[in-house]
Amino acid sequence: MKILRLVMISLVLMNYPSFSKEPNVSLIEGCNELVNIYKSKNKKHLLAAQTTSLTESLRAGFCLGVIKEYSKNHRCRSDWFDRAKFIAKFYEERDRISETSILKQSCEI
Repeated sequence: MKILRLVMISLVLMNYPSFSKEPNVSLIEGCNELVNIYKSKNKKHLLAAQTTSLTESLRAGFCLGVIKEYSKNHRCRSDWFDRAKFIAKFYEERDRISETSILKQSCEI
C-alpha cells in the first residue's frame, strides 16, 4: 500500500511543471503590487478584487504576509501599509539591494 501511494505521488509530481523554473517572488515587487491595490491607506478594503489578476494578488499577499510575520518576530510598531510603501520605493533598485535589509529598515520607520 505504501509503495502504491509513493508511486501515485511520484506520478502526480512528475506531471506538474517544475517549481524551480518559476521566477522567485520578490518582496519589493509584491509590496509594489500591494500599494497599487490599496491606492490609499484609507481604502484598505479590497475593492480591487475584480480588477486584480491572480498573480498580482499572490504577490501582494506575499508582501503582506512577510511584513506581518516579520513584525511578530521583531516587534515592529509601524503600520503594515506604511512599511509596504517604504519597501515599494525600492522597486527600481530591486536587483541591487538586499530585501532583508529593506525589511529591517521598514521596521524602524
